[in-house]
Formats: sequence, structure tokens, C-alpha cells
Amino acid sequence: MGIDFSLKHGTYTTTIETMLGKQKFVTNKYSNRVFVAANMIKKDVINSVKGQRIISGTYKKTNYANSRKYTDLSFPEVLNIDLNSAYASCLLINDLITQKTFDYLKGLKKEERLPCVGMLAQSNTTFIYEGGKCVDMKPFRAPTYQVFYYLISEINYLMNDIQFELGNDFIFYWVDGVFFMPDTKPSKIRNVENMVEELGYSFKYEEVKDFRYTKILDKFVVEMTKNKDHKRYEFQDSEIGLDLRKELNTRAKNDLKDRFTFS
Repeated sequence: MGIDFSLKHGTYTTTIETMLGKQKFVTNKYSNRVFVAANMIKKDVINSVKGQRIISGTYKKTNYANSRKYTDLSFPEVLNIDLNSAYASCLLINDLITQKTFDYLKGLKKEERLPCVGMLAQSNTTFIYEGGKCVDMKPFRAPTYQVFYYLISEINYLMNDIQFELGNDFIFYWVDGVFFMPDTKPSKIRNVENMVEELGYSFKYEEVKDFRYTKILDKFVVEMTKNKDHKRYEFQDSEIGLDLRKELNTRAKNDLKDRFTFS
């Protein structure tokens, strides 16, 4: 005979609860300071006027884009600008966290900062079992999840601006790092640097060697050695959705034209 229990599975833990008690399993282990930072962020966001406004909104989650101009590139080196602490900086710039919280975040290791910001979008699902059979399922998502998507959207806007400024020298960007031609004019690079700094962000250049950018059908594959570590990215052509929207808009305009054209 089956037993009654619940199983709650989330991004960071899985918990099984029976009449005898709870058993928690850690799926992603982080130091206590990550959870301290996450709680500081959530508190600041919820207490901010803009945070409450963002929570009720909806935001895109796109965090990459590529140039369709190039389908096969290979360089010994390319230029790469990475934003420093992009999401933490975005929170501060948008008055979503205090300077105290930002300073605490800056004290964390790089690999710790993203998880504590990502906890704004924390989610889990609880499965209810009776007699050994699943009879109910209860999903949960943190009320601040749209704030995390807002951060993605804001950084994406900045990357789009950099893409526009670079023009034909742009190759692709991924999250908070943009890659561009090694022979880009210094004046154009300064324009990008000035724009980033004027918006309140800081940046650094990363060493990128053995760069290869290839299109295979509707997918792009990028391989490189970044700071002596091999990196590989695979993503669909970011302009595919734009093509579809353009086609639908064109058809809609033609339909309206035909509808209101009189002989």
C-alpha cells in the first residue's frame, strides 16, 4: 500500500515531507552569504516604488543577438567588452536596491552574484501523493520574478544599443558581453565605451582568441578561447522572429490596403 507524502522540487532544493517529518536534499549548494544577499535584494525591491511597478509588468527574456551579415568567420583574436556586475549594477541604476546591498553584492564572487539575483525568479512545484499516487500539483513562483526578467530586458536594450553603434563590426552578444571585429575603428570603440559609462555601467575587455563563428542552417555555433578557457555557444538566428513579424505586418498592411481600395 502506498503512503501519503508531498514532494517539493525547486531550483535549489528538493523536499520530501511525510507524517514522520521532512527530508531536504540540496540540488545546488551555495554559501550562506548568497542567500543573505538574495534576501537583501528582495527586501529592497519590494520596498521600492519602481520595484512594485515592475512586479505588475511583463518583460522579454531575450539575452543574445547575432549579425546575419556574417555566416562564417574565423579570427586569431576578436574584441570583447563585458559589463562588470551587470545585473547588480542594473538593480542599483534603476533604484531597485540600496548602495549597501550593492556593496554587499560586489563583495561576492562572480559565480555567486548571478544566483542571488536569480532568486528573484525562484520557483518550485509541490506534488501531493495519496496512497502512493499523485493527486495534485501546486506550482509556485516568487512574486518578484518579473523583476529578474526586467533586468534581462534592460541589459538587452543596452546590448542592442552597442550593436547599433558598432554596425558592421558587430558579430554577436551573449547576455552582458559583446564580440566585435578586431579592426573596429578606435573612434567607434570610444563611442561604445562612453555610452556604457554614461548609463552608469563599468566594463572590462576580455582576451578572446581562436574565434570561429559559423552558421549551420538556422543555428549559429561560436567557439573561442576566452581567458584561456574554451567556450562554445549555440543559438538560433536571433532575426528569425523579426522576419516573421515583418512578414505578418506586411500582410496586414496589404489586407488593409485591399479592404479600403475602391474601384
